[in-house]
Formats: sequence, C-alpha cells, structure tokens
Amino acid sequence: MVKIDSQSAAWLVGLREEVAGFMAGLRYGDQPGRYLPCYSGATKVGRTAGLGFSCFANKIEYTIGLWDTRSHQEQQAWLDFIRSYQRISEAEAPFMDPFLLDGIPLPKEHFLVQMRRWLSGLPAPSPKQDAILAETKQALATLAQHNETPWKPFSGFPLQEKQLNTRLRQLDWSQPWSAGAKTALLAVFIQTQGIERALAAVVSRFLDSLADPKTGGYFLSNQVPLRGQLINGAMKVLNALDWLEMPIHYPEALIDTCLLQGPPPAGCHVVDWVYVVHRCGLQTDHRLGEIQEKCKEIIALIRTHQNRDKGFSYAPGKAQEGYYGAKISLGHDEGDIHGTCLLTWALAMILEILEWPHLGWKVIRP
Repeated sequence: MVKIDSQSAAWLVGLREEVAGFMAGLRYGDQPGRYLPCYSGATKVGRTAGLGFSCFANKIEYTIGLWDTRSHQEQQAWLDFIRSYQRISEAEAPFMDPFLLDGIPLPKEHFLVQMRRWLSGLPAPSPKQDAILAETKQALATLAQHNETPWKPFSGFPLQEKQLNTRLRQLDWSQPWSAGAKTALLAVFIQTQGIERALAAVVSRFLDSLADPKTGGYFLSNQVPLRGQLINGAMKVLNALDWLEMPIHYPEALIDTCLLQGPPPAGCHVVDWVYVVHRCGLQTDHRLGEIQEKCKEIIALIRTHQNRDKGFSYAPGKAQEGYYGAKISLGHDEGDIHGTCLLTWALAMILEILEWPHLGWKVIRP
C-alpha cells in the first residue's frame, strides 16, 4: 500500500458515508432508482428526466459499496426502473427518456456546413439520436454490471461486418474524443447483445490501423491531435477494448503521453486521465512509481470538486448545467450526480493504483 498524507487518508476513509448522505438527498419520490441531477438547482428537465441519472446513481452505489446493502427486492425494482425506459414495441428496442429528448434543442448548423457533410457522405448531426444511443449504452452497461439483460436485445447498430466497417470509417478520427466515444458505444452493443464475435474482430482490426506507436493514442490524421483530444479519445478507445476484451496496443507510450502533464480540473478530464493510466497499468508496470505520485496529487484535485453537501460537482463549485444539450440545472454551487459518479469512479481506480484495497471500493465498467 502506497503511503499518502494523513489528511487525504482520513478523508478517503470517511468519504463513503459522506457520499451516501449526499445521494440520500437526491432521492426523488418512492421509486427505487429515481434521482435528481442535483438538489437545489435542477430545472424542469432535470426533475422529469430519469434514465441517465438513475444509471449514474447506480454506478455510484456499486462503486462505494452501497448497492450490496440493499435488499434483493430493492435491487430488482431499481433495475426494472432502468429497463422501463426501453421501447420494446420498436423494432430496434432503444432506451429512450422522453423528458430528456424534449429538452434537447435542434442542431444549429449552417446550411453550407450541412451541404459539405452531405457531399462528403457524412451523416447529418442528430443530437437527439446521439442521446438515445448514449443513454442506451448507459442502460446496457449498468445492467451488465449486475449480470442483468434488457427486456429485449437492442439492435440499433450495424449488424453486418461491411456495415460496421463503413460506420467506423465514417467517424472523424482527426477528433478521436467523439469518434472514440461512438466506437465505445458499438463495443458495448456488440458485447452485451449476444452478437457474433466476427463484429468484434472488425472493430479490433480497425483500431489496429489507428494505433500510434509514438503517443499510444488512436487517431487518423497527419497531425497529432491536441492533448485533450488525444488522451480523452484514447480513454474512449480503451473503453471499447475493455468491453471487447482486447489488449491496449502501446500502453507504455500512452503512459508516457499521460505523464507529460496531468489532467485539467474538469470531471471528464480527470477521470479520463486516471482511466487511461489505470487500464495501461493492468498490462505493464511502466513508470508505476511516477503514476502513483501523480495520483496522490489528483486526490487533492478531486477534493476541490467536493461541495458543502459532500457531493462532487462536474466543475469546481458549479453543478453540471447541460446533459446532451438539455439544460438540467442552473449551475449552483452544489454537487451533481454526474460529477459524483465520475469522481468516485476516478477515486476507485486511484485506490487500486495506490494498492488501497481495504476500503472495498469497486471499479465500474462504463
């Protein structure tokens, strides 16, 4: 076990109860699994949407060990609440939250930009469809965490090898953060919906062609992407590789890239950086001591995201306002459910890196 300062150690030991108290304040109504995105600043959309926040809450409980304290009846009621968002009457059986979708504005893309995309054969932007796919992935990943399945297999993605290869090549791999996220969606769908392994092989071969031996990142351009794109994009690709049970291509190079600089103080950047070094560390002990020292610093950074309500906010001192384009909060100085999910997950990975297993926290598979 790596030694850390006494203040940080005491904070970590007491954090489970603090987060549990914060989560109790976000419970909404009598339905198990129904949560608000934040306590005081939730908007109408934030108070009526439910699927994504339920998945985040479930992952928090799983991470810090609260899930196992619930009765089997409570657990099943919560999982059934998540399943209730699946539209089994539709052919593809997606998960859809109508209150969230109603709050997502139409894309404001200039006509000439739309024409350029159309002439290039690229699909038109569809924020609502993107949200449906992302929340379907969230629901399926949350159910899979408990070895549970949806009411009906989801089929809203390419089911033929040629179609899947085309979809992967249509993504803008000069912007690997977005392209990697969409690839991770496909990986979760392939792995959780009983699809033939031939599709997994298509994704694997495609990612082979993107792996950069110098940076360890995954991109398709003549220029190395900006640092945020490179590391956050790698996180999404490593997430896909994890679901498909495939190794990272150049873990040592990716560790070197991460150690050039720590993450900016935003929830997604922090967890993406930690996820990358954590996943790479499962394949190699390259520069482990340096990773551990940086993780000690990141514990202090994460503490700056904790609010008086003991929850974590996506940004320091400000709850997350937008979720897939919908305004879910007023951005008050309070914890939010997404930031708390991300940063407890980051801490769970840090605890493994620092060899602190006695707290009993678990690392989720996002």
